[in-house]
Amino acid sequence: MGKRGKIIAEIERAIARLDDRPGLCLYYAHHTAAVLWRHGIRAVIQAGSLQWPRLRREEDDGAINTHFAYEWTPTSPESAISVAIGNLPEMHVWVGIVDRQELVDFTTRHLKASAQALGMTWTAADPPAYLWRPAVALPDWVVYRPNRDASIYACLLLKRLFDPIYLKRA
Repeated sequence: MGKRGKIIAEIERAIARLDDRPGLCLYYAHHTAAVLWRHGIRAVIQAGSLQWPRLRREEDDGAINTHFAYEWTPTSPESAISVAIGNLPEMHVWVGIVDRQELVDFTTRHLKASAQALGMTWTAADPPAYLWRPAVALPDWVVYRPNRDASIYACLLLKRLFDPIYLKRA
């Protein structure tokens, strides 16, 4: 097993301690960034919107919602209520590796179940257990859109919850 394989196994062990349910992207990102930091990899918390195809391209009729998504909409009433009760607004959180311009997300394993829990059908290929690849080489039709304010908000929450070393200045 190479270095990357060892890092993946360590991240898997860290996230295995979390509940095996969707909606924990902030915690998955925290554990991922912490493991990467311990291995000397400079990682940043990124947050914003995610769109993952739930239907095959040939099923797109131009009218149907083709993707399962988390959309950063901080001014929506739903987001304001979520924040007021102590939850994240609708958004997604993942990790970016700065010097390699790579994106790392260990929550992709939950996307299909999350969509199905909302009554959405899923005919596209199953998402991988995790995504770790160059930001310019994402799977077809997959969109991660980081947002500065969402990323700052996620980092503020992580600082309050864990005060992690990877958020401290060098």
